[in-house]
Amino acid sequence: MKPNNLKLFSRELGAESAQNLVILHGLLGTSDNWLTLGKRFAETHRVHLIDQRNHGKSPHHIEHNYEAMADDLMHYLNERNIQSASIIGHSMGGKTALMFADRHPTRINKLIIADMAARAYTPQHAAIFDTLLSAPIVAAQSRSDVSAHLMNRLNDAGMVAFLMKNLRRNKSGGFSWRPNIPLLAKVIGAIVDEVPLNLNTLPTLAIYGGESNYVNADDLQQYKLTCMHFQSHVIEKAGHWLHASHPEEFFKQIDTFLDD
Repeated sequence: MKPNNLKLFSRELGAESAQNLVILHGLLGTSDNWLTLGKRFAETHRVHLIDQRNHGKSPHHIEHNYEAMADDLMHYLNERNIQSASIIGHSMGGKTALMFADRHPTRINKLIIADMAARAYTPQHAAIFDTLLSAPIVAAQSRSDVSAHLMNRLNDAGMVAFLMKNLRRNKSGGFSWRPNIPLLAKVIGAIVDEVPLNLNTLPTLAIYGGESNYVNADDLQQYKLTCMHFQSHVIEKAGHWLHASHPEEFFKQIDTFLDD
């Protein structure tokens, strides 16, 4: 174990004898976001819902980049003597999965990238981080106090509900954020940076939202040119959080892909 590898928190579902399936959440997400879908996948797989570093119940660390997160995943698999697993990665989790696939292709059965490309993105999270950092979490008397602050700043009920899942009540009073918000705000450039996508033979599915701007025609072409066994599926009316807005279609497409 390298000094900076972290012992990740996970929720494990399904029979221990089943094929392994790892699910990696996106930025400011958590394993909890995937619990409902995870239970469905657990009917046929041993599902590992992982909190990535600086998120959820996993440890915080000053280093946050895709090399480190791929190493965390390798340590997680090695700890459990898992020789290979299929991986679903959404958004930031998708880039972790791509980095892991580039470094350790023999440890992957099938790769599913949800609404994410390998290219670099322009950071678009300043308003979210400013809102989280300015929230009165220490003095707040109730969750509604924090929720009202977020809603006043962001005016997006769906986003506020998503972010509020990261709020925890402190035994000493007040609240705190589970993610390492100051660190994540500082390293957002590394989070939106590109990751390697080289020629490979991994069975790969890119599933993306038709109303999202995260995956475009050039991104799909890059996948086609580098992934020799590539499939794609668009959920026409979905945005970036396609697994939450269209869980049935999302599950059906991935379940079929895993079963092929």
